[in-house]
Amino acid sequence: MTGAHPTEQLVVPGGALAYQVAGEGFPIVLLHEGIADRRMWDREFPLLARHHRVARYDLRGYGGSSPATSDYFPVRDLGALIDQVQMERPLIVGPSMGGKIALDFTLAHPERVGGLLLIAPGYSGMDYAHVPGGRATFERDETLSKAASEAWSAGHLEQATEHLRQLWASAVTGSSLELFRSMVRENAPEVFEDRSGRHERSEGGPAAERLSEIRTPTHILVGDRDNPAMPHLANFLARGIVGARVEMVPGADHLLNLSRPGAFDSALSSFIARIRASTR
Repeated sequence: MTGAHPTEQLVVPGGALAYQVAGEGFPIVLLHEGIADRRMWDREFPLLARHHRVARYDLRGYGGSSPATSDYFPVRDLGALIDQVQMERPLIVGPSMGGKIALDFTLAHPERVGGLLLIAPGYSGMDYAHVPGGRATFERDETLSKAASEAWSAGHLEQATEHLRQLWASAVTGSSLELFRSMVRENAPEVFEDRSGRHERSEGGPAAERLSEIRTPTHILVGDRDNPAMPHLANFLARGIVGARVEMVPGADHLLNLSRPGAFDSALSSFIARIRASTR
């Protein structure tokens, strides 16, 4: 289910992106994680559309978007989507992999972004020198990650999905948990093999080396049940981006809006108010 709003197709070089747009008002673009698709916003999309103009889309190879079979640029895809839905300086909500795209887009086109709400974001040029314990901290659940990969390779999709749940979605319950499982199952080639991701290309230097260039209002959310490296990575971004703030969300895992929807709603509402106040 993707809601009552029709799904449209945006033709891009080498394929097409499935997207939805609805509502009028303050513009918001919702990206998604690498273990999900645009359905991770099934609850928020219609709610936000009551008072805002909101768009969401599937990244290459996810959901209704065609997989990449040749080089492509996620930043260009995002720019094409913003043009298509005719948004000016939207707030971009970027969780995890979506956060990486949002940051790269902001560096490439700072004049086109009104704000960044990042959720346990990735970023280009990521390293672990500033994380206590280094990469080992990030890979604390390497046994689960390896088990998920091995289960997928052996043809045991349900087992692979359960390992991912333990790794990234331990706080998600009820219908949101079923949604998570559906998204993993239906996007398995991208989730477990990164089939489109291997064709991903970027322009400009990595974000990790260019954070001081970002002047866009930025707020970063991290759950205290997420990977223990994520708060350190978020703090690294906040130290580099002028005015950026980090907010820890109790009881939230990597899929923060699914595990603690109320906290997400509150953070989004407050951040929108902050952006609007700064532009008056």
